[in-house]
Amino acid sequence: MTTFVSALICLIPLSALASDRDDILRKAGRIIIQHHLLSRAEMACSTLELDEVTKTVVAVTVREKHDRKCGGVPEMAPRRFTMELDLKTGAAQWDNNDEMAMKPIPR
Repeated sequence: MTTFVSALICLIPLSALASDRDDILRKAGRIIIQHHLLSRAEMACSTLELDEVTKTVVAVTVREKHDRKCGGVPEMAPRRFTMELDLKTGAAQWDNNDEMAMKPIPR
């Protein structure tokens, strides 16, 4: 019984993390669409990956999705850009520029 209770206690933080992860990826997707960083068609052929998480900032990498619908070589997923989201302020930056440096997302 103790093992079962311990297992349940361990699952609680993991489920909370999964929920936070989904919320972060949804927010990143909304920012991409709202700021026209990708068209809806490009977004449909992209994947978002949670890369780095700290207490205040999260990095999300946007990659091309290659499959039957989107085309391309399925084994490849080229990076489009990386975004950083400030979890406290909601500010977002991306590195889609010549210097590949994090800069504010254009309005």
